[in-house]
Parts: sequence; structure tokens; C-alpha cells
Amino acid sequence: MKRVKASFYSGLIAILPIVITVYIFNWIFQIFLGLLQDSFVTVAIRSLVIHAGLGKEQDLHLYTQILINVLSFITVILTLIIIGTAMRVFLFKKIGSFLNNLLVKIPLFSQIYSTITQIISLFAADRQKSYQKVVMFEYPRKGIYSIGFMTSNSNHLAEEVTQEEMCNVFLPTSPNPTSGMFIILKKSEVRILDIKVDDAIKLIISGGVILPPNNKKEN
Repeated sequence: MKRVKASFYSGLIAILPIVITVYIFNWIFQIFLGLLQDSFVTVAIRSLVIHAGLGKEQDLHLYTQILINVLSFITVILTLIIIGTAMRVFLFKKIGSFLNNLLVKIPLFSQIYSTITQIISLFAADRQKSYQKVVMFEYPRKGIYSIGFMTSNSNHLAEEVTQEEMCNVFLPTSPNPTSGMFIILKKSEVRILDIKVDDAIKLIISGGVILPPNNKKEN
């Protein structure tokens, strides 16, 4: 029964990002589809179909619907590109920051919004630059190991005090890897794991359910 439950949660966590992504994109698409459905665009498309002689009267609705769907899809893509471009402009950055600060103050909604925003920011960031390597070390006591990310392979401030080679490590929490603590460790106490940063993040988010593939077995 434990294996069945573990497999269920593993499958749920694996498919959840895809489902959420598809749901959000479909929701946005339906909004634009609803706006275009009864607009002047529909009238224009109908007139175009009639004058082009693309079909009979009974086929008119089908052709119109197909063209509206295509137009809605293109509109969604262009809108997202425009929003992304606008957010690079200083003024729009200020507006976006203001709206973000406003949303995080709404009771109940703020907790969900903040968590989702942090997770999206984590995956959107260039982790290859900020997280150099996935490491394992004994914490919080001997015999118990934790997984973290090496953010710098040296720390001259700590090395001047300890007279040993030190490194900076970010120790994330589970299941939210965007929070955690910064610790300084001796390089001799750190073990580098041969896994990708993305795989380590999945492992942490899932609470150890989603293990990265064993490359040695595959070879």
C-alpha cells in the first residue's frame, strides 16, 4: 500500500506542472476566444468567407470558428510577447512591481500567489550561474545528510579566519526550495553529487519522491 501511495504522489507531482501549464494557457486562450467570438472580427471573417466562396452557408459557421480559433491563438502569443517586451521597459517594471506589492497584501491570496511566484522565478532564473553544483553534506548532525547548492567554491572572508578552504552553500527547504539558509562549509566536508540542478530541485520539491535517473545503471 505504501508503494502504491508513493507511486500515486510521484505521478501526481510529475504530471501536475503539465496540467497547470495547459490549464492556464487554455484559460487565457478562452478569454481571447470569448472576446473575438462576438466582435467585429467575427463579422469580418464571415464576410471574407462569403466573398471568397470558401463554402456553402451551412459550412460558414465551421470556417468562421476555425479562423477565430487560429486568430485567438496568434493573439495570445503576440500578447504574451508584447507583455514580456513591455516588462523590460523601466516604466512597466515599476507598474509590475506596484501590482505585485499590491497582490501580496491580499489576505489568503497572498500566500498562494507568493509561493507560485517564487517557484516560477526559481525555474525561470539562470540557475547554472547562481547554483554551480549540487552538493551533499552532514547536517543538522553527524550521520544525517542534506542536499544543497554550491553558490561559490570559495569564501575569502571565512578562509582568513579558519585558514582552510571554504565554500558557500545554499540549503533549501522542502517542498519550497525558494526558501532556506545560507551556510559556509569546509570544502573537505562537502560531497559533489553527479546530478543536474533541475533534477535536484525536483527531488527537493517532491520531498524525495522523484529521484533523478541512475545514469550508471543505464550505462
